[in-house]
Amino acid sequence: MRTRCSAPGAKSRLFLLVGSALLSVAAALPARAQSETERSTLSVELTTDDRERGISWSDGDVSLRGTATIPLGGQGFSVTGSVATLNDSPRHGGAAVGIDLAASYAQYLGPVRLDGGVTGHFFPGSDRALSYLELGGGAGFALGPVQLDGFARYAPKQSAIGGDNFYIGAEGRMGIPVTPFTVIAGIGRSSGNVDNTLRAARLRPGGNYMDWRLGVEHVTGPSVIGIDYVDTDISDRAIVDSPYADGRNADSRLLARVGLNF
Repeated sequence: MRTRCSAPGAKSRLFLLVGSALLSVAAALPARAQSETERSTLSVELTTDDRERGISWSDGDVSLRGTATIPLGGQGFSVTGSVATLNDSPRHGGAAVGIDLAASYAQYLGPVRLDGGVTGHFFPGSDRALSYLELGGGAGFALGPVQLDGFARYAPKQSAIGGDNFYIGAEGRMGIPVTPFTVIAGIGRSSGNVDNTLRAARLRPGGNYMDWRLGVEHVTGPSVIGIDYVDTDISDRAIVDSPYADGRNADSRLLARVGLNF
């Protein structure tokens, strides 16, 4: 037998119950997210191609990346170190590995996360000085299975990148209820001023461009398995004739990845 909430009082109580539940979830999410920033994390990932902003950093080949994050004092400050194999990629002067060292700060205002920091990109073993620094900031919002993030990254004028570089992007994640799957979508745009055309082609092989990503990942405990489709609007005809452009690896690609998070 089906029951009906026909009385105004019953409807009011139903709306109050649903509203209270939603507010409780929204209030709990920032607290949980805040606690996540107060513990050290370690991750290892193997991918068929290390793509950064739509272009390959690993010469189009398999790459292994390890990342560690350590909080500092539990006040939102943290440091992150990451090492990835680059397979002597010409984009980074034949460097075998790339090392990222970052210091960042994150603050939660209700369900909104604000963050900012500085990252150094280092390429030991490259044929010349190609390391560079980058500043960044962003904001994110999470509610239930949905997470939205917007961010900007700016590398000031440096000889290693032939000028400056500005990247702005957004990413959305949605967990599919009662399943271990998450759908991911992202988009970004790279731009900047050019002082040295050959060096600028490292990060923008065909000049200013857009990139996008669609993917799905399966998470069970610490293990993650994912498939991503990445692409850009870089035209083959626009790719600069530069030893750093690596035009062979700036096209669309279907990637597979497996990882562990601790």
